[in-house]
Amino acid sequence: MKKIVLCAIASIAVSFASVDAQVVKSYEKPAEAEFRSAVKTLMYKTNGHDFTPERIAAMDVVQRMMNNFTTTEWNSYWGTWDWYEVDNMERFGVPYYLRQSFEKIKKEIKSTKVEKGSVAIWHLYNMGYIIKTPSQVLGIDLRAKRVDELMKFIDVGMITHSHGDHWAMAFVKALSKEGKPLLTNFNIKDVHVTRVKDGEIYEFGGIKIRTTIGDHNSNLKNFVVSYEIDCGEDTNHTVIYHTGDSCNYKQLNPQNPVDIFILHMAVGLKIQAAIDKIQPKNVFLSHLLELGHSITKWRWTYDDALMLRDKLEHDNVWIPVWGEKIVYKKSAAVK
Repeated sequence: MKKIVLCAIASIAVSFASVDAQVVKSYEKPAEAEFRSAVKTLMYKTNGHDFTPERIAAMDVVQRMMNNFTTTEWNSYWGTWDWYEVDNMERFGVPYYLRQSFEKIKKEIKSTKVEKGSVAIWHLYNMGYIIKTPSQVLGIDLRAKRVDELMKFIDVGMITHSHGDHWAMAFVKALSKEGKPLLTNFNIKDVHVTRVKDGEIYEFGGIKIRTTIGDHNSNLKNFVVSYEIDCGEDTNHTVIYHTGDSCNYKQLNPQNPVDIFILHMAVGLKIQAAIDKIQPKNVFLSHLLELGHSITKWRWTYDDALMLRDKLEHDNVWIPVWGEKIVYKKSAAVK
């Protein structure tokens, strides 16, 4: 077990570890300069696997800023399409972080040369991930203010389910206009999509995507798509398993060894049981700081993720932050 960074929450049997309570730290708002420094530390100077004191301190500063950003402010920001006004909003606080992380990702997607046997992965808000292989770029659950600007880089788009925090109309329309494939399990008006089925395999230029449809919760059965992505021969067949808001580990059924398991850390999924079943090499705890929710309900914090990480029996549990780039290199299979 890893060294505990923060105090544990109420005990839960480790074999069924999940998150069922939120820890909200001080609401004292950090100074803007301190916040900007912390954002740069998270995006550029540290990584989501090695939790140094510098990383922990930066997460604390960013979390305190998030704790002062209300759903009303988020709705104002997300609902404003006067770009002059949006630019002004993005000069400070949480919108500043959103803009900086997006611009970093956009720049790095273009400039990053991915070596054979590797993938580059960026985290873009909530459950949004961009995957770049030596030959293609994939986008899953992408949502950001200017997300359509990424369309020219993306070869294949995927959406896990229809909830609004997992997709953006501007992106799917831009992708559809260019005739690029978009996988979903629901229809979108005026947009061409590929409606996926349970257990099907979809292939795009050597990348194979297998879909599994499962439950979001007890009321939303067969609502979420999990994507098992074999990133292709030029990545040594790196497998990324993105499960969206899937809550039932028994429905998670990848057919190949999983290199990176991306999951919602607080949807009720029995995470340790899922890890024990799937045996992934790396676990990415995601769906943090979803700003459409109140800080006291469903806006899961860095503190929640850190304490869950320390509870789990796995050596490679990551907590990626917005804008962070992770390069994963897989050794070639021994013949």
